[in-house]
Amino acid sequence: MSDSNCEKENKKKRLSLLVADITAMIIFSTAMCMSIEIFIAKLTFIQSVKARIAAVPVNLITGRPYGWFRDRLFLFFGINRSSPWKMMLGDTLAFVLFQVPLYVIVLLAAGATWKQIALSSGFMSLTFSLAGRPYGVFLDFCRRLVLGISRK
Repeated sequence: MSDSNCEKENKKKRLSLLVADITAMIIFSTAMCMSIEIFIAKLTFIQSVKARIAAVPVNLITGRPYGWFRDRLFLFFGINRSSPWKMMLGDTLAFVLFQVPLYVIVLLAAGATWKQIALSSGFMSLTFSLAGRPYGVFLDFCRRLVLGISRK
């Protein structure tokens, strides 16, 4: 393969990962957060829809950086697809390490106190821990789907 063709393939793969990662982040966070907002926080459906619409820009901005972060973390720790336990631990670690600091920034921007941030972040750390592996599975599914389509 020539350098030009190789460069085109790399660019196509990067674009495919961008689309897959952003799509996965929007769909997964919408489903997870709406469930929490409606069934636990008791928001109305309309309130939850408004919150999810407001979250789309954040998901657009963070979708690909999260995918990149997860890929680098897996590479650093030598996590491969052959070990389900390593995949579970890697996805959990990646999701918590990436999402909790973002959540803290959102709470700071909203004017939360440090006590409120500590309590909320503790609860969300648990939630993110439980969501890490399911999100990793969904992200890999979206990547396979988009990369498969982009090869055609």
